[in-house]
Amino acid sequence: MRSSGLAQRWLRRLPSYALLIVCAAILLFPVYVTVVFSLHPLAEFLQEGAPSLWPSWEWNNYFASGEGVSDTPIGRFLFNSLVMAVVITAGQLITATLSAYAFAFLRFPGRNVLFVVFLATMMVPLEVAIIPNFQTIQWLDSQFVQRAWLSWTNIRFIDGYPGLVAPFLATGFGTFLLRQYFLTIPRELLDAAEMDGYGHIRKLMHVILPLGKGALATLAIFAFLQAWNQYLWPLLVTNDPDMRTVQIGIAAEAKDISRINVAFAGTIMAFLPMLLLVVAFQRYLVRGLFGGSVKG
Repeated sequence: MRSSGLAQRWLRRLPSYALLIVCAAILLFPVYVTVVFSLHPLAEFLQEGAPSLWPSWEWNNYFASGEGVSDTPIGRFLFNSLVMAVVITAGQLITATLSAYAFAFLRFPGRNVLFVVFLATMMVPLEVAIIPNFQTIQWLDSQFVQRAWLSWTNIRFIDGYPGLVAPFLATGFGTFLLRQYFLTIPRELLDAAEMDGYGHIRKLMHVILPLGKGALATLAIFAFLQAWNQYLWPLLVTNDPDMRTVQIGIAAEAKDISRINVAFAGTIMAFLPMLLLVVAFQRYLVRGLFGGSVKG
């Protein structure tokens, strides 16, 4: 009887599972093709017709000297992307936490209007602001180069990490996400902290942040993935090959048909950190996205 009931439930769910399997196959097919192409020799791409969808297991694309990724500055590209992503993530966590705390718990004139302005920035695409951002970075770079009292710092905004990260250290999305989560924290906890003599900094550090780990992890993952996948902005502010991020470096490799197999291998190496990050922190993503959906 029990086995019959389980079979009936599986049969009822079969259409839903079949649809999910089909959707998953469609989404994963480009990843599969990239993995397969990264394991093909160059001859496979130079022959007539499309390359085979079955791997040739050409591991030299990854490891062999004179042939593979090891002969490109992929390590430097990955390091540049890592520095950019880590600094942007840290910056967004700090700025979003402070602004979200202010919008959630402080009372000041124009708070709601200012919060609406923050939300409005989420509707402005990067492409719209990219020219004024680039002009600002150029001006800052010229100031640090031309002024004697700044030139000794050796800080560069063009072909430098400050220029890569500066426009992305604060986002309206991060403020909105953390504010909505902070509003779900019982007010009684903050009142108790105030009775114990806690100021704003101590309340933030010892009450709000420990309870908001899920939302902070969610913001960190989104910020890191967004920064890691940046292409247009790093392309504009870096001319030095040593300052290229991994996305720019792979695109440069793909332009050379004699290195197309290595470009696919580099794509997989750039994709793995993102995959591991999402898999490792998947539960924080789900918890953080739904944690602030219900207040009370």
